[in-house]
Amino acid sequence: MEKDAMIQLQAGDLGALHLGMDRQTIHLAGSDDVRSVAATLAQQAQHGLLLWTPDLEATIYDRQPFLGAVSALVRRYPGAYLDVLMKDACRVVKEGHRLVELARRLGSSIQIRRCAQQYASYCGAFLLADDCGYLYRPLSSHYEGVASLNNSGEVVRLRAYFREVWEHSEPDRELRRLYL
Repeated sequence: MEKDAMIQLQAGDLGALHLGMDRQTIHLAGSDDVRSVAATLAQQAQHGLLLWTPDLEATIYDRQPFLGAVSALVRRYPGAYLDVLMKDACRVVKEGHRLVELARRLGSSIQIRRCAQQYASYCGAFLLADDCGYLYRPLSSHYEGVASLNNSGEVVRLRAYFREVWEHSEPDRELRRLYL
């Protein structure tokens, strides 16, 4: 049964939701909400994840269970991937990030690129899972946003933008030095 309601994220809500099945729009009100939804999307994905982030946002993406879920995804499913577009690697180079280390170990499945300069003014942040789930924050500097585990229309829109930027972007030289 497909549900199509608006809900406010509560601590236990995500356990009952399934990627590709439940259409609730989840309203995100803080970093805990964003971390929880990001981990759920990564845990339930079977094909791949696309991540647009300003600087790999350590408070979200340098934590378990997200890192464990990404590692399990790319190890469990042949051809599974995580593609990351970021604006600035300075903080990551200075402070380190476990997602970069994971990408170093699983380089064929996890790629990180710096977005081309002409796209650097984009203010949002998002994570897409398979062809149906998304987490979207209109301002990457804030944790407020929305998510859904089954909204292919929004995923198609965001994926098209991500792929356009991806085609004009390349691996960051600063991050490449961390791989050595």
